[in-house]
Amino acid sequence: MTENLQAEGGDAQAQKQRSLPRRMGCWALVIAWFLLMLLPCFCIALAINQEIVIPTGSVPGQHIRIWLIMEEDGRGVGISSASLVNSSENAVCVQTQTRFVLWAGRAEPVQSCECYQRASTDDAWSLVSIEAAQCGIADQE
Repeated sequence: MTENLQAEGGDAQAQKQRSLPRRMGCWALVIAWFLLMLLPCFCIALAINQEIVIPTGSVPGQHIRIWLIMEEDGRGVGISSASLVNSSENAVCVQTQTRFVLWAGRAEPVQSCECYQRASTDDAWSLVSIEAAQCGIADQE
């Protein structure tokens, strides 16, 4: 009788151990399904507004931008993201990387560097320079 109770307790423990990965897998599947269901909403918002901008910081140009490209020589979507480089309290450079997903035409990825400064932390940022290269390369030249 004690062996049966021990065997039942062992089965319950083994089932608990198996159920945790199953639960995690189910939650991952639910999240993936939810994101898939939101994709048409994202596409409709992009079609209506022509672009979606998500701010990622307080510096000008520090955002993620997704926009439609509808030109004669290219059709698709452009995606740009910015990251801070050479940042201090009153001076900062923003490295912007732009990639294109085109179904008509062709475009290469582009990188640019915009540097801003301000007199104090209360002042607004003012543009100092724009370079059509990576910030590290532009600063070394």
